[in-house]
Amino acid sequence: MSARKRPQGLSISAVMMLVMGIVVMAMWYRNKSFANLPYASHMEDTALTIDGEEYQLKDLAFYLASQESKVQKQARAYDLKQPQKYWNAHTNGSFVRVEARDALIEYAVHDEIFYKMAKSEGLELTKEETAYMENQKMDFWNDLEEEGQRRLGVSFEEIGETFYHMALAQKKQQMLAEDKGFEFEMYNANGSEYKKILKDHTYETNEKLWKRLNFGNITVN
Repeated sequence: MSARKRPQGLSISAVMMLVMGIVVMAMWYRNKSFANLPYASHMEDTALTIDGEEYQLKDLAFYLASQESKVQKQARAYDLKQPQKYWNAHTNGSFVRVEARDALIEYAVHDEIFYKMAKSEGLELTKEETAYMENQKMDFWNDLEEEGQRRLGVSFEEIGETFYHMALAQKKQQMLAEDKGFEFEMYNANGSEYKKILKDHTYETNEKLWKRLNFGNITVN
């Protein structure tokens, strides 16, 4: 009897070890899939697609830094010593961190849609508008300071392209609002008139990328 049971016992042990190995590997893969992605290593990943055109993460660097800075000021007012408490707060059915991330994407989509509208109509910036844009760009860059600029991972010149897109988008938005007799704000990213325009466009986010970016800790501490 014992001679017959021994192989069976060894077989069960082997199976248990195999199962344990599978569980360990599954936990490792699960932890890896939820681990934060290093921003600097994924800047050339597609982060957003608007009307079939792909935009890399670095194309949204300004929006990312601007939104982080805005929320960080609120977070420091909420708890100066531990601002992450605000970032991790749950309000209106969502986390502050997630709402802020989604907002930056919406702003980027909005500006690119209006920029494309402006370019299709041949609009350009005046000297005065260009000078104002340059001042805004310089203020943003200086506010980042050296550490923020390093973390952002894009050059002053690359940020300049984003500012040009934004300035031309704002010009088209202002012209459209005046032409239609609506307030400028009604064409903002959360405006009722803009939402009508958005219905004629499509956009898709790279959720696997955005969910694993440590938003709120990329350009700010």
